[in-house]
Amino acid sequence: MRCRNTECGTAPALLTSGPSSKSVLLARRLPEHGSRSLVRRLIRLLVLIFVFGCTPHRSRVIARVTAEGEVRLAERQRFEAMTHQDVAALDTLLDDELDYVHTGGTLESRQQFIDAIRKRTLVYESIAPSEVRVRVYDGLALAMGVSEMRVRTATGVSSFGIRFTEVYVRREGRWLLTAWEATRVSS
Repeated sequence: MRCRNTECGTAPALLTSGPSSKSVLLARRLPEHGSRSLVRRLIRLLVLIFVFGCTPHRSRVIARVTAEGEVRLAERQRFEAMTHQDVAALDTLLDDELDYVHTGGTLESRQQFIDAIRKRTLVYESIAPSEVRVRVYDGLALAMGVSEMRVRTATGVSSFGIRFTEVYVRREGRWLLTAWEATRVSS
């Protein structure tokens, strides 16, 4: 057999798996320096495809970071409104469908929660969140963290630590708290 490709410079090699083999494979040898170069190029190409294929688009990353910052701001504004008994501000920060579960397991609607703050039956003297992680999804955000709380109720003032989970929903360009649940933890 003759090599039809005049650039290869070598004759094709005949490979068999033994004298009794029914299949015969014809292969052409590549010059050694060319095959290494080709392999390196292919590896580089595959790495680039992998990196760019697995990396979120830049605008999506920026949008996620921006949304995380907006959720953190909404959380800060809400805690500030709660400690200042600012029901007008709370009214703009809470979703109409809010479910608020206190550390004792009591479930309140949005209106019940606002009324408790308005009537001062529940007074948040201080809220000190920390270790807050925010994850943003399409139109939804989940925040989890811990906080030191100082709360005054009809039974007196109490200070305690909590671990909380909060869910925000994006409505009309704003992040609104739609669910809150907290559990007491040892300080």
